[in-house]
Amino acid sequence: MKVPWHQAEREAVASLRDLLRLNTTNPPGNERIATEYLSGLLGQHDIQFTVIESMPTRASLVARLKGRDRTLPPLMLSSHTDVVPVEEHSWTHPPFGAEMAEGCVWGRGALDMKNKTAIDFVLVTAMARAGAKPERDLIVAAVADEEAGSDLGARFLVERHPELVRAGYVLNEAGGFTLFFGERRFYPIQVAEKGYVTVEMTVHGRPGHGSMPREDSAIVRLCELITKIARTPMRPRITPLVRDLMASLGVPEESPPAIMRALLANTVSPNIVYAGYKDNVIPGEASVVLDGRTVPGEDPETFMAELRAIVGSGPTFKLLKTAPPAEASPDTPLFRLIAERVEAADPGARALAWMIPGATDNKFYARLGAVCYGFSPVKLNQSLPFGSLFHGNNERIPIDGFLWGMRVYAEVVLSFLGVRFDEVFE
Repeated sequence: MKVPWHQAEREAVASLRDLLRLNTTNPPGNERIATEYLSGLLGQHDIQFTVIESMPTRASLVARLKGRDRTLPPLMLSSHTDVVPVEEHSWTHPPFGAEMAEGCVWGRGALDMKNKTAIDFVLVTAMARAGAKPERDLIVAAVADEEAGSDLGARFLVERHPELVRAGYVLNEAGGFTLFFGERRFYPIQVAEKGYVTVEMTVHGRPGHGSMPREDSAIVRLCELITKIARTPMRPRITPLVRDLMASLGVPEESPPAIMRALLANTVSPNIVYAGYKDNVIPGEASVVLDGRTVPGEDPETFMAELRAIVGSGPTFKLLKTAPPAEASPDTPLFRLIAERVEAADPGARALAWMIPGATDNKFYARLGAVCYGFSPVKLNQSLPFGSLFHGNNERIPIDGFLWGMRVYAEVVLSFLGVRFDEVFE
């Protein structure tokens, strides 16, 4: 039975709000409450699924609709159900209240990325209700732990259960939002992402009594090195993708806008500092956790060598975690379909292949040979810039922009699956 489109829209908004009310903050995670909710949606329509717990409460769900032609590589729609922590006192509306105000749904995860989770599951259940048979297998995944590096989510599935998530193409997060550049509108589609290298850097010194200050204490020396890191840019590494992107935008390489600077080189950010244990004791060591990001073509060894050149031989390094960069070609039928539908839905705008400075689960799915794109479309106005809401206070999504994105996304997915839109919706 076909699903009325206006009904699907109502279901998507309701599911988004239900998901936002589930506190899946990572740490600690507890994505199990999200998979229980999503399991209930699938169970109503007899859709087969698997729930995998990498640790107690750290659950991921994978469902599959079988396609007509098993020789075609599957399409996977992926999202993560964990969210980053909040500073609740700084929010206008409760971060887990899913309130509707000022034309938006407010809550942690509204953009990152329970919006896509809601759309993915409304779409797959609508296909099941309509009896639509895709040309290729459709996999839908809602995974744990992306916000803490994916060890308990996508990475775990790829390494321990690859048969569940092996696909030819993946649509994931961090692309398809409106980007205003001067008077022009663009929709960046993520085809590449930087890798990460997380390092603990430690400086040692002589401990002593706090009444006898030292200019060369471990804390003082660490502060000097942190300042040096922050003020010493890493050498430029402009990839062909980014060079083409800058040319499309008319951006000179010597004076890029702030939104693009992190794409032009490896970067490092000092984010956690540890030192001391008593107010009258000068500690013998001080440490900082450095968040390093590497462009495609770089690896942890080249990054560490460059970091060592900045700080010198004194401090010690401990590599905490790492994952490589990833890049997919935009020269595919799926990318061309995405660009065509986005540009048709917002006349005058342009879709662009984009690299993000952060990391997503795509870097792990790519290990299984998938072509991975970030495409979770939402139409924004200039008062709601994507970057300020992503991991920020007062995260929210405009309802009309969410529904605009849902329509574009459904058209892309169904077309790529060989299913007509009017076979599923009316």
